[in-house]
Amino acid sequence: MTSRTSLALAFIAFVAGSPVLAHHSANAQFDTKQDVTLIGVVTKVENINPHSWWHLEVKGPDGKITKWKLESLSPNGLIRQGLKVKSDIKIGDTYQFRIAPAWKDTLEDGEKLGFMKAITFGGKEYVVVEL
Repeated sequence: MTSRTSLALAFIAFVAGSPVLAHHSANAQFDTKQDVTLIGVVTKVENINPHSWWHLEVKGPDGKITKWKLESLSPNGLIRQGLKVKSDIKIGDTYQFRIAPAWKDTLEDGEKLGFMKAITFGGKEYVVVEL
């Protein structure tokens, strides 16, 4: 085998294995044993691959607004769970979420971070993932 062939095979092995190395476990970043319920206004949904991001404003009992950023499944993953984000979710509306909070309390910009386990609207809970 020539050195050129060896180099090409090594490159292919590296590229093929890199997605596995890049993926992370939810347990590493989120306390998946906890179920926290949030009721908040959706301000933005980044419905992108490999994970969608949901931005909320949650009003506390004292009236103070806390911003949350929730990681969720990919757009196709959400559709498989029965959730059609483009038609079901309206920016500015209030929804109930069941989440796993992040181990680290807040992000650099003061937002809190969580992983979406479920969303409830229209009287139905859509389970996104059970961690």
